[in-house]
Amino acid sequence: IQGEVKRLSQEYGANVNTDTRTVKLAAAQVADLPKDWRDAHSADAEGNVSVKTDYPDYYPVMEYAADEAARRALWEAQIDRGMPKNVEVLKSILKLRKEAATLLGEPSWAAYAVRDAMAKTPEAVTAFIAEVAEAARPRAERDVARALVAKQKVHPEAKALEVWDRFYYQGVVKKEDLAFDSESVRPYFPYTAVKNGIFALYGELFGVTFRPIAGAPTWAPEVEAWEMLDGDGQSGMVLGRFWLDMHPRADKFGHAAMFPIQTGLSGKHAQIAWASLVCNFPAPSPTDKGLMGHDEVVTFFHEFGHLIQHLLARGPTVKLAGDIDFDFIEAPSQLLEEWAWTPNILQRFARHVDTGEPIPADLVKRMKDADAFGRGMDLLRQIHLSAFSWFMHVEDPAALDFEAFTTAMYQKYSPYPRPEVDHLYANFGHLTDYSSNYYTYQWSLAIAKDLFTRFESGDGSGLVNLAVSADYRKKLLEPGATRDINAMIEDFLGRPRNLEAYRKWIAN
Repeated sequence: IQGEVKRLSQEYGANVNTDTRTVKLAAAQVADLPKDWRDAHSADAEGNVSVKTDYPDYYPVMEYAADEAARRALWEAQIDRGMPKNVEVLKSILKLRKEAATLLGEPSWAAYAVRDAMAKTPEAVTAFIAEVAEAARPRAERDVARALVAKQKVHPEAKALEVWDRFYYQGVVKKEDLAFDSESVRPYFPYTAVKNGIFALYGELFGVTFRPIAGAPTWAPEVEAWEMLDGDGQSGMVLGRFWLDMHPRADKFGHAAMFPIQTGLSGKHAQIAWASLVCNFPAPSPTDKGLMGHDEVVTFFHEFGHLIQHLLARGPTVKLAGDIDFDFIEAPSQLLEEWAWTPNILQRFARHVDTGEPIPADLVKRMKDADAFGRGMDLLRQIHLSAFSWFMHVEDPAALDFEAFTTAMYQKYSPYPRPEVDHLYANFGHLTDYSSNYYTYQWSLAIAKDLFTRFESGDGSGLVNLAVSADYRKKLLEPGATRDINAMIEDFLGRPRNLEAYRKWIAN
């Protein structure tokens, strides 16, 4: 059964990855996008610009295009990927998972999948989703109300903030209320500088060195091969090898993820870890520096955190090294996102592409203050996705109507009304790799906020505390799955974990 689920999951992913849609928009509809984006998208003879559903096209349009029809058209194309092929594929996956769970004595796949997680029981997950939804909803409602006011200045007849409005009107409010324009930071984040900055920072934090591997085989010309060595790289042993596949190309995986290839082992069967980091960031070229939005920089920090975690973990067997509780698995990478908001860290590598000046601390502060607006609606959106993933695997797949289910999840959890076109079930990749367990992003985030309390010094100056980061590497990363995760967290914190820091972050 699991073999067939894996095959179908690969088919589901391929149906999405090969289904890049293109929308033609009038040049005027994208006139307010960043200049480097417009320079890379020339109009055809009819004055139309071809825009793809790939991330480097999709997110700039969602964030900067004032034309609602443009945002809606691209959003509907993006959310329609995988249709109609993945309807039957997903139905088959859900039925097989239900069959496996039943054979193993559980009433649903969700109940089976959570048995070996930190949560242990489906009741704990359901209660967690309800708890964080309740905590996030008041703030989300305030965020949506403020963004709707901004929308009604342009569209007085508007009754609701739509899902394709969320990035754009968050940006409008940040400009109006907080004097921050996300476009203002992009010149400080050319891709190559960000990559080198992350290499340097993570090397310092974890006591490792990164070195390119000359002549290593790769699966595409732009893919890079690297190795990670312990210490300064002169006498340190090789801890792992990894491949960076960081820019879009046809039919490629369309999101951002770390994919383990080989697990690191200790003892008589010792071997180093291998992995690939697959992202879709703007590609630098002789005429384009590949400027990144700060949200993409945060994603880079996050995904590289997964890479570090995999390359450092060791155990005597693959299971004891790499089979980490999946509702903890996001915490180490979410923890490292904190460094992407720290002025003295960003100033190490974030220099203006034209002037060479480091990013001003006051600009980083305004960026961080602006990030707080929209946190409620973004958090509730994540809870909506968590509930979508979880309850899809609680219900009986034989009676599951995808359309009715999608509407019900919108009504109960989403900060936005359900659009006429929303085929999330056909292209939500986490339904295959995370199955019922997308909730782990919030579960892990609560842990990450707690772990971060050991690094904080109030002004951010203590974020590179080598004693703390060495303790973190030793107690939470290197042991892999050889110890109980709650015991490891308590050992690092010096106390049992709690939700205090997470609740404070929601309220801030």
